[in-house]
Amino acid sequence: MTERMPNRDAAVLNLPNVLEVRGLNVHIATDDGELCAVADAAFSVRDGETLALVGESGAGKSMTALAVMRLAQSAAIRVSGEILLRTGEGEPLNLLALNAPAIRAVRGRLASMVFQEPMTSLNPVLRVGDQIAEAIVAHEAIGWPAARARALDLLRLVGIADAPARSRTFPHELSGGMRQRVMIAIALACRPRLLIADEPTTALDVTVQAQVLALIRSLQKELGMAVLFITHDLGVVAQIADRVAVMYAGRIVEEAPVRDLFAAPRHPYTQGLLRSMPNAGRAARSHRIAPIPGSMPSLARLPLGCAFHPRCERAEPGRCDAGVPALEAIGDLRAVRCWRWREPALAAAENG
Repeated sequence: MTERMPNRDAAVLNLPNVLEVRGLNVHIATDDGELCAVADAAFSVRDGETLALVGESGAGKSMTALAVMRLAQSAAIRVSGEILLRTGEGEPLNLLALNAPAIRAVRGRLASMVFQEPMTSLNPVLRVGDQIAEAIVAHEAIGWPAARARALDLLRLVGIADAPARSRTFPHELSGGMRQRVMIAIALACRPRLLIADEPTTALDVTVQAQVLALIRSLQKELGMAVLFITHDLGVVAQIADRVAVMYAGRIVEEAPVRDLFAAPRHPYTQGLLRSMPNAGRAARSHRIAPIPGSMPSLARLPLGCAFHPRCERAEPGRCDAGVPALEAIGDLRAVRCWRWREPALAAAENG
């Protein structure tokens, strides 16, 4: 893995928040009772910044993204907290307080989402050019001919050659990488202030993955978007993120600028994720991959106390299994949720 490690200007950190999530909780009603999929999540994404939300499958990353877009609510799912989206004009919108027509006006225009698998997200019976144009017509006072012309420009913007011919194809006629580019074109059709990318490179080979990541970076720079990038791949995080929030069993357990997280992870779970990464280059010969033992707990059987303690080699009985630690700030840009993060053993582990 080649680590790019974004080197952003310090001025970016002083820009206003586009998205601010406060005390987000997602509860799901099941036959086993109400389960907590996201617990007291709080984070922000600044204008022009990329925040990566990282964790294993089942950590709550995608549910967090769906909650932000108001796509998680149903009779069985209850979402609470505050999700503030700044539009650039007046007071920020609390997305959880908007009615159905108002939130439909937000989706695609102010905030857009690229989903994991484009084949199941695109309409299989509509030509891709019409699907892009449909997003434009839905939010702008523009006719179909002008919208279709804009759709061609967007296909060119995302690097699809021969846009007129490709716009007339159906999703199944395109490769996985091209379908993902079409999804990005749809998401960017109305130049949103916030782009949520949920594992957009998971099903792609490494070459196409690199192309999609480069595309998102260049479009972000051109359009000035805030990006919430969801992934389980720390190699991708190193290439695209400015800051990282690590999730485990529905809770954010660590947050830090990307360079600081890779150089000095504070939470044992983050340290385990980094140890389980394959390494490239000269260090690969001495690098030993050490997977985290066990697996993510079921929401129906979450451990008492810190949810990670059954898998943590530094768990302290009577303390780590007794209560959930608070997310403790470490300076202005870092935070960690661990009872023992100050202890020398953890400080040594982060460096070794």
